[in-house]
Amino acid sequence: LPLDHYAALPSLHDVERVIKEVNPDVVHVHHLFAPLSAFAAVASSKLGVPRVLTNHSLPPVGEAKAWAKVSYMAPYRWLLKPTVATAVSAAAAQFTRELFGWRDVRVIPNAVDCSKFKPSEGLGEREDWVLYVGRLVWRKGVHVLVKAARILEERRSPCKVLIAGGGYFERYLKLLSSGLRNVVLLGKVSEQRKMELYRMSKVFVLPSLGGESFGVVLIEAFAAATPVVASRVGGIPEVVDSGVNGLLVDPGDPVQLADAISEVLSTEDLWKAFSRNARKKAEERYSIEVIGKLYEQAYSEALELNASAEHAASSDQLGTTL
Repeated sequence: LPLDHYAALPSLHDVERVIKEVNPDVVHVHHLFAPLSAFAAVASSKLGVPRVLTNHSLPPVGEAKAWAKVSYMAPYRWLLKPTVATAVSAAAAQFTRELFGWRDVRVIPNAVDCSKFKPSEGLGEREDWVLYVGRLVWRKGVHVLVKAARILEERRSPCKVLIAGGGYFERYLKLLSSGLRNVVLLGKVSEQRKMELYRMSKVFVLPSLGGESFGVVLIEAFAAATPVVASRVGGIPEVVDSGVNGLLVDPGDPVQLADAISEVLSTEDLWKAFSRNARKKAEERYSIEVIGKLYEQAYSEALELNASAEHAASSDQLGTTL
């Protein structure tokens, strides 16, 4: 069965041992649905270490509310006890509230290194490249992009669609794109090559069908001053401001996708405005410096809440003794 993720079960004893050895002030747990995350949360709770838990996920299919209905049967609901809970988007935060019953979930987006992901000097000359970077799995909708590429080729658009990444869908995409001269499957690329592709491309596309809580590739593209065309699903509309730094389309619609790509490529003034706005948003909203400060605040609050809880427990114990 082709799966997006695979998990290896860790040892709770080993996780607890590592936390004791490191002796951290705060344990920050990411990707809440992985076994290691649950064990880290349980071990740190047992040891009295404050926990910041961050959700990066949305359901792979279906509505979040439908998944929340069965959450009472899931051990995660009872094992994960955050001191402070965060999520990478409002969509992911709402899913977290519904699934775990946590009232206070703050949104702290993912970050991008704007000194690493950046445009060429003076914005540079770009190719008419339409870029996708990511896993080649069904829910990412890359097959919709290939279908849009066929439409663009039929319209005699000079653009070339570059697809970087690997996954179980790769063979199918090769079959789907056979005979198309404007589609190139690059396979997995290095970090350096990825940055070059962002800088050289005119449009970045994320055609996801669902399960997209944020999309780090979106802010990597923004940092490179590359406009984005993406699906209107999950947390994507929180990142891409349609008509400002890119365009949003309905998921699974290759005609809309082709139209949006054509609009960005064929209108130079629009592309320049989107490009400027993309870089501006990356710097002002998603830079490591900005997001780092938000997490510093979360860590400080976790320490304060934990200290208050310990003081209250100590006072209760003293009162019982007296």
